[in-house]
Amino acid sequence: MCQVFGYFQHVNRTESASSDRRRQVRVILAGSVPNLVQWFNLYLYATFAPYFRTEFFDPASTNSLVYVYGLFALTFVVRPLGSWLFGRLADVRGRQFALVAAVTLMSAGSVALAVTPTVHDIGAWAAVILAVVSIVQGIATGGEYAAATVLLSESGTRGHRGFFASFQAATIVGGLVLAQTCLLVLLASTDRAAISEWGFRLAFAAGGAAGLASLWWARGLDRAPREPGAPRADRDATMGALFRDHRRPLVWVFLLTAGGSAAFYTYTVTVPSIVRETFFAADGTRGELVATGLVLAAFVVLMVLQPVAGALSDRIGRKPLLVAFGALGIPATGALVLATTRVTSPPAVFAILVCAFLVLTCYLSVNGIAKAEVFPAHIRALGVGFGYAVANSLFGGTAPLIYHATSSHGSVDFIVYLTVLLAVTLGAALRMRGGSATALDAPNSRL
Repeated sequence: MCQVFGYFQHVNRTESASSDRRRQVRVILAGSVPNLVQWFNLYLYATFAPYFRTEFFDPASTNSLVYVYGLFALTFVVRPLGSWLFGRLADVRGRQFALVAAVTLMSAGSVALAVTPTVHDIGAWAAVILAVVSIVQGIATGGEYAAATVLLSESGTRGHRGFFASFQAATIVGGLVLAQTCLLVLLASTDRAAISEWGFRLAFAAGGAAGLASLWWARGLDRAPREPGAPRADRDATMGALFRDHRRPLVWVFLLTAGGSAAFYTYTVTVPSIVRETFFAADGTRGELVATGLVLAAFVVLMVLQPVAGALSDRIGRKPLLVAFGALGIPATGALVLATTRVTSPPAVFAILVCAFLVLTCYLSVNGIAKAEVFPAHIRALGVGFGYAVANSLFGGTAPLIYHATSSHGSVDFIVYLTVLLAVTLGAALRMRGGSATALDAPNSRL
């Protein structure tokens, strides 16, 4: 009898463990797939900006690229608004609800860009529509980041949270991979003129459709029930409470994000643009196609590195990786920008990109979970989202704009600017508390 009873206990434990694994996989998919297409839509803009700029601004203007990246920076200016709106929504209505709402808004913006008339048809109104869509997508991105970060961070079990949360970073890079793949396919099948005329519209239409389809993955992931004794999120998840009771973690998130965000957009938006233009100047359309393939391959490597580094952080902690990023990023970033403006050897450029992405991974893979671990559950999405969004709007989205606005004087000014920001992030990483217990381990740590 005892043997039979023991057998059924074993079966129940096995079934329970299997059920937990299935739920964890479902959570990863529910949080990661919408996140993937959200960033795919955002990076379609950054990737195709050099091509569609003449469709929304005067083709004769020498500043059209600066204008387009200025509107890309605008998406970051409004991110704090999105983080406030959707962060509070995530803390009150649930992480999944906010995630679905943000992805829907982003997808609608991409569909709008796919059908917007050009400057040749409606004049300056084309730029106005582009600006409005940029604002809408910026709000959506500001809200989605916190929802996805907190959802994946809270879903992991202790000892595996870094691995779980790293899928958010992996799918951010996955969005870059998809955007670069779209560009590579179009470059291989047509020319620059065709991409400027209709190719970018096809890409935006695909992004919008993918965004709406991704919502299927998020279905059925219910909001986790509030635990007994948990604070009332509708009362406590406010900006007043955030500034009054959680100033120190909020400032820390801001400082950590400053250099990390600037480096991320330099590595993933500015540098690929530099590589394409350098190869195009050296070998025309063929060179541009080769450059796009190199960047795509390097992005795949960056994407694969994220869960590896996330799992590593579960063993050694988040702090060593963040400190390594700050210390290595200061010399690596300047070398990366200078090298990609001059080197045209495909193997050399690929090696340079992979080395730079190894450094970036030390930040990208763990920054989300590190931020989630310093806020209590009832205000976690608002705290993570707002601190990130403000720093991102000031230093992340403006990085491509600042580079292109100052590139006529060389790269030195931009490199100095980026070095200062990386030093700030290094300082924040050094001040990070050690120890294994975090706010995610506290009672009522999830909503």
